[in-house]
Amino acid sequence: MYDAFASFPDTARLWLMAFPRPLDEGEKAKLAEGFEAFLPHWKTHSTSIESAWMLLEDQIFAVVENTMGTSPSGCSIDAMLRQSIKLASILELPFLDAQSIVVRAAGKLRVVAKTELEALLQAGTLDANTPVIDLGLLELGPLRSGNLERPLAKTWIARKYRALLESRVG
Repeated sequence: MYDAFASFPDTARLWLMAFPRPLDEGEKAKLAEGFEAFLPHWKTHSTSIESAWMLLEDQIFAVVENTMGTSPSGCSIDAMLRQSIKLASILELPFLDAQSIVVRAAGKLRVVAKTELEALLQAGTLDANTPVIDLGLLELGPLRSGNLERPLAKTWIARKYRALLESRVG
């Protein structure tokens, strides 16, 4: 499933950024063209960065690198993030911010605002078993191991809304 990352070890650094909706074919082509043009120029302390990227489920932009090890250069990370944000801007489709959560509902990814969580939980639209996408994964290994999605019950959402979730079960 993660063919673009096949040559990278599980310890490779991972960045995940989500678009608010799946990209269409034209948007995917622009993203590919722009990021592929950037990669040969991505360096840390004048050394090229061994990296790759892919678009997961047409909506989650994943970048992996194995050159910087445990001490990535802040400047090189900033360069990659600036390029990613620039490409999202060109697509007129900015990445989600920290106030949004991506869940899987009816087999599709859905963006939920944190301000909507309580109402969706009360309505039963989301429950303890709803898969939540973890954009905070930092290494490739957990992505490969299937940890991109976790049941809502195993996330911070369950801790915050514990009483509400327990009342829906009982």
